[in-house]
Amino acid sequence: MRPRYHYAPAANWLSDPNGLVWQDGEWHMFYQYNPFGEEWGHMSWGHAVSPDLAHWQELPIALAEEDQTMIFSGSAVIDHAGSAGLGHGAIIAIYTGARTDRQHQFQCIAASSDLGRTFTKYAANPVLDRQMADFRDPSVFWHEPTRRWIMAVVLSDENRALLYGSDDLKSWQELSEIPTDGAPGHLWECPFLVELPVEGTDQTRWLFKVDVLSGAPGSGALYRVGSFDGVRFTAESAWLVADHGDEFYAAIGWIEPRDRLDRPTWIGWMGNHAVQKHLPLQGWRGAMSLPRRLSFRRGEGGFVLVQSIERSCRALFGDAEKIELDHGCFPLPSCAMLTADAGDWAFTLSDDAGRSLACVCKGGRIEVIRKDAVTPQLDHRSEMALTGVGPVEIWLDYGSIEIVAGAGADCLTLQHRLAGEAWALRGTGRLSARYLASSA
Repeated sequence: MRPRYHYAPAANWLSDPNGLVWQDGEWHMFYQYNPFGEEWGHMSWGHAVSPDLAHWQELPIALAEEDQTMIFSGSAVIDHAGSAGLGHGAIIAIYTGARTDRQHQFQCIAASSDLGRTFTKYAANPVLDRQMADFRDPSVFWHEPTRRWIMAVVLSDENRALLYGSDDLKSWQELSEIPTDGAPGHLWECPFLVELPVEGTDQTRWLFKVDVLSGAPGSGALYRVGSFDGVRFTAESAWLVADHGDEFYAAIGWIEPRDRLDRPTWIGWMGNHAVQKHLPLQGWRGAMSLPRRLSFRRGEGGFVLVQSIERSCRALFGDAEKIELDHGCFPLPSCAMLTADAGDWAFTLSDDAGRSLACVCKGGRIEVIRKDAVTPQLDHRSEMALTGVGPVEIWLDYGSIEIVAGAGADCLTLQHRLAGEAWALRGTGRLSARYLASSA
């Protein structure tokens, strides 16, 4: 069944979010998309827009595969000053051109002067080419102190990232390297470098995030906290885990506009390539997480990333009602936001096809167990320690569960295949539940 309040395309394959920009009241979300089916392939950029990050409208394809070159992941910027010579205020997409024989990847740009509805690829592409097979996913932003564009891009198979600078988005100078430095796993993708506020202070720190395709803990999204001087990122922390589930991947952000707490927003693909291939064909495949506002919190062990679900998504739900889990089994509407305390509790959701999701909070840890009798390849166990205080939020939709605890310091995201308008709920402890409003 299609998700009710997470974005998914009407048809075909969706994966990594790309090119996140805001312009003239619209949040633009581009993403990896196969126009010809729900398996990975023919990568192009799909496109959706939103007035509020909660309600999305799907638009026609923005950038299409052509000339044996797929459109891999990347970013977008608003070129207010017209530095690229492609129009003042143009949306400039910066993406990886990937040859279909998988032997060559390079960085390209395209421009739109009509609010992202159509793009023209730059005639002199590529703008950055190292003649490599694994060189991808440019993340570009404007760095005001040095008055230039900065790109973070990965040498995927070497597990390292490079930083480049440019005055015009066309000519790029290598600045520095972000090394592996003990990061677990193999094959880096989708870097993201951004300055974030530190809660309760006027300080900031920089986040460097990279996704690791295999062998990393959690969903594979790793990050470090540090500083950036316009040339070099200097880490102040070890590698940390951004999401402890199995399906929060390739997250990047809308750097602007920020909220009143100066927090930008990011969003991730609720999927991974190891799992997606086992999902049954149903006409569409892939959904996005809820958008999350980002900040850092200083704790005893240093800074940690805080992710808070966008307020407009909360507004989709009605008032809370109490649930006593010890009082038998009852149907839970499939689109709900549950809240529990950080004490001990447990519940299981199940459908009539033998699928279940068990959530257990005990001794300061949360464990989620996914069982699928129809597709046992999807059986999975995820867990995380609760590092912060505060309630545990459990966001349920058709196809996904997102758990946010520790006032945003602890996140766990998983897909599921529970079917039906309501699922059987059994457990112990107390919850409160808010249900998706009919107008959402």
